[in-house]
Amino acid sequence: MLATMKNQEKLSKIASIVSDRSYNLIVMPTEKCNFRCTYCYEDYSVGRMSPETIQGVKTYIERRMSDSDSFYLSWFGGEPLVARDIVLEISAHAAEMARKYTSVKYLGGMTTNGYYLTTSTLADLASVGIFDYQISLDGPREVHNKTRVRADGVGTFDRIWENLLAARDSNIPFDITLRCHFDAESHEELLSLFYDIRKEFLHDKRFRIYFKSIEKLGGKNDDMLKIAERKEKEKILASLKSLVNDNERIVSKQEHSVCYASRPNSLVVRADGSLAKCTVAFQDPRNSVGTLQQDGTLKIHQDRLGKWFKGLETLDEDMLSCPWSKLATEPHDLV
Repeated sequence: MLATMKNQEKLSKIASIVSDRSYNLIVMPTEKCNFRCTYCYEDYSVGRMSPETIQGVKTYIERRMSDSDSFYLSWFGGEPLVARDIVLEISAHAAEMARKYTSVKYLGGMTTNGYYLTTSTLADLASVGIFDYQISLDGPREVHNKTRVRADGVGTFDRIWENLLAARDSNIPFDITLRCHFDAESHEELLSLFYDIRKEFLHDKRFRIYFKSIEKLGGKNDDMLKIAERKEKEKILASLKSLVNDNERIVSKQEHSVCYASRPNSLVVRADGSLAKCTVAFQDPRNSVGTLQQDGTLKIHQDRLGKWFKGLETLDEDMLSCPWSKLATEPHDLV
């Protein structure tokens, strides 16, 4: 009986997630970045989005919004604010389409390193519907500045912290998730960062905290990373989460979580117009599922795309929560 109820709960959640009336579009306006994080998996080989691809994105957004109840436009990179003008141009178009198609609920979000997120930029982004942010910190200044450095090797903590304080002191509407990274060695040092975050930000309901372990995601420095093993990771997470008070906002991985890459109604548009399902493994051909045309139509490799949805057929929780972790172990002959 209990197993049946859990399965029904899972099916109900999946049904809502795969609805074609809800859409999640992840756009990479550039794959260049002003940072060189030591654990990053990207190679920065693709530059800014071309005018033709920008037009394709705008046309595709209008087509999807005209037939959706909700539309989430998420910005990723590289560092999306390196191409701030493209973000604003496309987001302004999305906001205009949301006014045209009044039944659709539109929200914009961004994964950013926070270096260029001044209050001026924050206000400009809010004006085009971007309110949701995820910003990573790797620990207190002395730890963070060893791993999250600029391309010239200079530390970045002070600039990010100043931007966060300025955002807090503004009346701009936003929802910032502070993603705090840890590895097998840095989790104890993360405590001092947590207490600083509590003091400065967690009393403000526009901020919340998220603890996340660093993973090996295919970067050139993978062999150098001190990754916590699964049981150790769970122990560290439990310890960190226990510090958070009931009145403070924390992001936790939910039971029966379904990765965006498992969802038929989610797609990544890279800066060169190619389409992917996952924002990791860009060098693997299985993650290249098509191309976006200037007229907003998609050319899809259906044989590749279908493999990302296996979890929906089997209800395998591991496949649903991270389809790439399963696909990466399967043999293939794609080049």
